[in-house]
Amino acid sequence: MSDSQDLSNGSTQGVGLNPADLLMLPDAQRTILTMMMRRQSALTLTEIAEQLNAPSEEVAPVMAELLQLGYVTTENDTYQVKLGRRTPRIQSKRQSPRVAAVWDKLG
Repeated sequence: MSDSQDLSNGSTQGVGLNPADLLMLPDAQRTILTMMMRRQSALTLTEIAEQLNAPSEEVAPVMAELLQLGYVTTENDTYQVKLGRRTPRIQSKRQSPRVAAVWDKLG
């Protein structure tokens, strides 16, 4: 657990966890987030460590990283996964001049 690293490029920092982000995270971060999402309730550091069968001293730095990345929130000494929203890009697609010419000929 102590060899976890921060792979954030800064572009998603603070917006919450996108499920695709899990694939890019170090094992320690991914394991914690996956366990927390399955539990669907806020957990204390001690509860997280117990679920992972790991000492709290190893879990605490990883939780600090996840908090800094914006993937978890903390309130009253409990942590909860913060899921992000993906906003689809919607652009009006201009019709190609060639397509317009075809439709004009078909009439």
